[in-house]
Amino acid sequence: MSNTIGERFRVTTWGESHGPAVGAVIDGCPAGLPLDLDDLRAELGRDVPDAVLGTPRREPNEPEILSGVFEGRTLGTPILILIRNEDADSAEYLKRRSRPRPGHADLTWFQRYGHVDPRGGGRASGRECVGRLAAGAVARKLLGIAGVAVSSRILELAGIEVREEADLERARDMARRASRDGDSTGGRVALRVTGLPPGIGAPVFGKLTARLGQALLSIGGVKAIAFGEGERFARMRGTEANDPIVGAPEGIRPATNRAGGVLGGISTGLPVEVSLTVKPVPTLPAEQDTVDLETGQPARVAGVGRFDKNIAPRVAVVAEAMAAIVLADALLDAGVLHPTRLPEGPA
Repeated sequence: MSNTIGERFRVTTWGESHGPAVGAVIDGCPAGLPLDLDDLRAELGRDVPDAVLGTPRREPNEPEILSGVFEGRTLGTPILILIRNEDADSAEYLKRRSRPRPGHADLTWFQRYGHVDPRGGGRASGRECVGRLAAGAVARKLLGIAGVAVSSRILELAGIEVREEADLERARDMARRASRDGDSTGGRVALRVTGLPPGIGAPVFGKLTARLGQALLSIGGVKAIAFGEGERFARMRGTEANDPIVGAPEGIRPATNRAGGVLGGISTGLPVEVSLTVKPVPTLPAEQDTVDLETGQPARVAGVGRFDKNIAPRVAVVAEAMAAIVLADALLDAGVLHPTRLPEGPA
C-alpha cells in the first residue's frame, strides 16, 4: 500500500489537505512506551518552523489519540492519531480546479485517478506530512530508549550556502525577494543520526540506505539524496574515498566517515549523514503555462491562496520524522528493541 511504510513499525498516513482531518495509524509499536499529548505537540508544533517562509495557513495542530494508549502508555495495539483541519480555505483552489499547476502533482494525480480532490493539492499537499510528524513523535520515543537521536540543519537556501546564522538570514531575505518577484526557491538539508549501533540494516534489498532513501524521497519536493560524500565520490580515488578501519574502545570501526555511517547497507556505528535536495515551491504568484483539462486548450494559472515561499525548513522537520520511523522499524527488526513489550521504567 502506497500510504503505508514499515514492516514491524508500520505507519499509515491518511487525510486530505482540506478534508476534516489528517493523521496517522501506527501499528507495531511495543506496549509500555510512555506517550502523551505533549509528546505529540512537541513535534506537531514544528510543522511550520519558519513563519516568514512558510505558509500563512496556521493550523493549531492539536492532536487526539483515539486508540492504542491507556494511562499514558502504549498498549501494543494500533495507535490512531487525529489532527483536525481548522484553517483551510478551498475557494481559490476550486476556481482553477481544471488548470493543473506546472511542477505540482495536479496533472499526474488526475491522469492516474481521474477523480481527485483539488483543494490544496489533496494528499499531494505538504499538509499530508502532519501525519508523518505525529508518527515520528512516537518513533522518537522508541529511539530514545536505544540512545538514538535524529537532527537536521539547512545546508543551502535560495542558492546561498548556509554555514552560520548570518548566511541563513541572507538566504531567507533572498527567498523573500524571489517571492515578491512572483517566484520561489529551493534548498538543501542535512540529516544526522547519532547513537545508532553497528549492524543495523540488511544486505541487498533491505539496505538501510535504501529504506531511508524510500522514506526521504517520499517527501514532497525532495528530488535527490546523498549519503556521506555523495556525488563527490565520483571525483575521488579509492584511496580518498575509503574509510580506514581501526580499533577503538567502543569496537572496531571506520576511522573516518566518508561513507556516511552505512556500508553494504548496514550501519557502521558512526553517525548516519544524509543530504537532501529540495526543489523550488511549484505554486507561484507568477502566471505559468498550463492546459485546461475540461477544454484541452492552452491556459494560464497563477498561485492564488496560501502557500510557502520555500519549503526546505519544513522538509528538514519531516525528514527527521521519516528517519525516526525507518530507524524504529530497523531497531525492532534487529532485536535492539523488543517487538512486543518494553521494560518498565521511563523512556
